[in-house]
Amino acid sequence: MVTVLHFLELRSFFHQEEIGKPFPVTIERLAGIWHCTPRYAKLIVRKLVELGWVEWKAGRGRGNVSVMTLHTDSDEILLAEVKLQIDKGDVKEAMELMNRYGKAAVKDQIMDWLSEGMGFSNHSVSNRSQDIIRFPVYRTIVTLDPGHAYYHFDAHLAGQLFNTLVHYDLNSRSILPSIAHSWESSPDAKQWTFYLKKNVLFHHGRELTAHDVVFSLNRLRFHPDTYEASWMFRDIELIEAMDQRTVHILLKEPNYLLLRLLATIHASIVPEEIVRQDEKDFGEKPIGTGPFQLTRLDEGICILEAFPAHFLGRPQLDRVEILIFPELDMGRLKEPNWASVMVSHGVQSKAQALKEAVIQDGQDWCDTEAFFSCCNLLVFNQWKSGPHNHIKFRQALDRLIDRNQMIADLGGDRIHPAKGFRTYHPALREVRARENEQLCHAEIMSLLQESDYQGETLRLVTTAYHEEDALWIQQRCGDYGIHLEVAVREPWEFSNRDCLPEHDCQLYGNVFSSDQISELEMYLQRNYFLPAFDETLARAINKEICLTLQEPDRLAREHHLAKIEVMIKENYAVLYLVQKKTLTFFHKSLRGVSINSSGWLDFHKIWFQPDVLQETKR
Repeated sequence: MVTVLHFLELRSFFHQEEIGKPFPVTIERLAGIWHCTPRYAKLIVRKLVELGWVEWKAGRGRGNVSVMTLHTDSDEILLAEVKLQIDKGDVKEAMELMNRYGKAAVKDQIMDWLSEGMGFSNHSVSNRSQDIIRFPVYRTIVTLDPGHAYYHFDAHLAGQLFNTLVHYDLNSRSILPSIAHSWESSPDAKQWTFYLKKNVLFHHGRELTAHDVVFSLNRLRFHPDTYEASWMFRDIELIEAMDQRTVHILLKEPNYLLLRLLATIHASIVPEEIVRQDEKDFGEKPIGTGPFQLTRLDEGICILEAFPAHFLGRPQLDRVEILIFPELDMGRLKEPNWASVMVSHGVQSKAQALKEAVIQDGQDWCDTEAFFSCCNLLVFNQWKSGPHNHIKFRQALDRLIDRNQMIADLGGDRIHPAKGFRTYHPALREVRARENEQLCHAEIMSLLQESDYQGETLRLVTTAYHEEDALWIQQRCGDYGIHLEVAVREPWEFSNRDCLPEHDCQLYGNVFSSDQISELEMYLQRNYFLPAFDETLARAINKEICLTLQEPDRLAREHHLAKIEVMIKENYAVLYLVQKKTLTFFHKSLRGVSINSSGWLDFHKIWFQPDVLQETKR
């Protein structure tokens, strides 16, 4: 690697020199290029000569300059080195090399090679056939500790590594057994007893017990400042292990959503002794009971391997390799046109590449387009004083952000203006009707005047993923004399609100899966909507949430949640901007394809049909 860097630096400096044509150069000048001593520069030259990359003729005597001849260009060497680094999993190093030294042609070669290596493959390892999926993501993995999961991709990966007491099936809206094979509750839904399966093993080999369940739930509910999801279990009065496989939970108030709460990623069961040993390190080296176990995680790659002893059965897929390209242009990496499973997450150029692959081999491809509610949101921070504290100012901001114009200007995966989380509910009829009213420039300026806006700077914080939307809003605000300052921060800072700089509002996206728990999560966590509520609104929302949890009927709970949304919209506490879509194409030989509520592929359900059977069916 070091020798390659020396050659790439050399070729970059002497980029005008022709291959095979000698040119004069001194050891002192080479030492300056490589930032080393003349003695070390001579060693580097000797190594490059041994590799046959250069020829060197040292000048003899006073006034005789040394001569160097380049025998190879850097493109081939760069391409080989980038491939080597990616195969080793050093994706970040490989991308830095490519961006620093690669010309347009070699960058295209590298991206083509990467594209060909994505998707499904079958390798023989120690005389055993292994089914492997490799795919890119354009985001960092913040943490794999389920208790801290904030981003949907982190939560999705945690769902492959951990299990919960019970499992929620989104299609049937039913609770199914998982770690617990059975459970029962008192008529008033205040006392619950769970019976655990035998021989549920953690990845490090120890059997899960009731004490792990007690520890996992207690670590959330006893530390609300550490775990944002602690609200889920605030109603627990007592949780105890009756024996090795029986857990009893006593609630302060009835909670008909307890089973659904216990099925969330945050409620995953973790090994007590491992977490106690180093809780901070657990997010990078997680150990769960899930169908896959983590074997590698660094800046450039995440590798999951099937856990053979999984209590629900071993996955058919042997290995998942996730290449992490957080700073790469998402449109650069072409999709493979064979045996591929890729989730575009709305990037138009990626989706178009997938469509081209389907056209080339249409009979072998299936597609599924999920219009799940991935919604961009502008969330105001009422815990800080500023112009946004006035409802008229927030109303003016809502009216000047023309969602249709944003979609027309920015395009991509933005499909239509967001009206809220749910598509329709009677309680929202009037507020939706008012939303359709278009205000002219003068009316918006009148709202700003009523808010007593004096030209103060509004501070908006977001991630690079939403920077384009933030800059569009900044320009729009400028047209109305509103000073908006945009701060782009790292994703991990958003998982803990205390890490963010002082701000007036946040811009981020949320995937809403028509699930009552995900909606409650938005209203009760500090790193979601909670800072957007002033005292009056917070009290009113909390009252409706208590009624929601104590309501046994699902449709009645929907009515309470719709009322909360009405209150939020009438107060302009949160502005819903645009909704997005995800598009997935997969080869027909791939079976068991299941896209979860976050738009990601469930790895443990898929399997790959052998080539011989594919040929037979043609």
